[in-house]
Amino acid sequence: MFRTSFKLAIFAFLALPLFAPVRAQDSAPKAESPAPANVKPYVARLIGDSVRARGGAGLAHVPVHVFAKNDEVTVWGERDGWVEIELPANASCWVATEFAQLNSDGKTYTITSDRVNLRPEASTDQSPIGQIGKGRQVGACMDGQTGKPVTSEKFVRVIPPSEARGYVAKEYTEKVREIAPEKMADKPVVKPVATPADLEDEKKTFAELKMLLKDEMAKTKDKMDLGQLRKMFEQFAEFALDEANKKEAEGIIGKIDVTIGLIDAEKKRIADEGAKAKAEQDRIKNAALAKPEEPKDVGPVVYIAKGTIGSTGKLAKTPASHRLNDDKGNTLYDLRWDGGDLSKLWGKYVGVTGEIKEYEGWPNKVIVIKRVDVLIEDDDK
Repeated sequence: MFRTSFKLAIFAFLALPLFAPVRAQDSAPKAESPAPANVKPYVARLIGDSVRARGGAGLAHVPVHVFAKNDEVTVWGERDGWVEIELPANASCWVATEFAQLNSDGKTYTITSDRVNLRPEASTDQSPIGQIGKGRQVGACMDGQTGKPVTSEKFVRVIPPSEARGYVAKEYTEKVREIAPEKMADKPVVKPVATPADLEDEKKTFAELKMLLKDEMAKTKDKMDLGQLRKMFEQFAEFALDEANKKEAEGIIGKIDVTIGLIDAEKKRIADEGAKAKAEQDRIKNAALAKPEEPKDVGPVVYIAKGTIGSTGKLAKTPASHRLNDDKGNTLYDLRWDGGDLSKLWGKYVGVTGEIKEYEGWPNKVIVIKRVDVLIEDDDK
């Protein structure tokens, strides 16, 4: 039953041993989905290449068939940009073997229960694509190698009966012609039958679903995962028998969407703040590791010595690489400039500031230059 299967899906989500149904079935009163728009049935042509038919009106539903360009389909309704179509014989359609009896011909099955769900794949994970009644016969899809019906676990693949429906994006169709009323007379109309037991079961399922949501909302934002619960509420709303339950579920879906948006925005804000904090930490770290620049003298200055740059005749920079000579060529001081290249100032008349030092074994006093300014180019002397 859809009710039981849906309940089991809820329990499997969080593995909560709240209730234990007697058995999982795939026969149930089909819950009424949002009705397709009231349109007259018509034939449409597919105008796109490899157009997928899906098990429901939305990309979340699995594909059940792929049409070629110019294939024609019968359209029975429209909803939310999708058209409801009758599925072709080679579309994916499955029935639970528990409710289908293989006939003596080995190629057909007889449905043994009321309102048996037709599935788009061999599982109950996706919504039904229709229902078929007790006593109906369906053809099996045969395995070309074994000559036996195609089965998978507890399901058998069948040729889609007229009750099976698929959906195609309307933008890939164009209307060809309307279907004459007399050709529609034999089409079965499956209406949902809601018994008191069904409504009570739905009420319990809805209460359990809301309890799961309450438990999830009690978690911290970093551990909260509302995506799966949203899908459960969406499926519940689509198949709700009670209109009040359906509307309440749709309202909860809207609130979940708002909450997810707020959580995502908060996560982004925290991530952005973390990135900014890390960038600031990196900046502080880099600044601490960087060698501080020595302050430079600016504006008027008092030089401790003036003269022309010459060489010491030595290649070593320490304790001095150059000399400062007076106008007669006499050495005033030896020079060392850790912040620049004195060879570029060779022969220029300069003024220097810095610290005067004496080194043992070195013939002259040494000025460790802090600032050097060219006062007269050698060509101007």
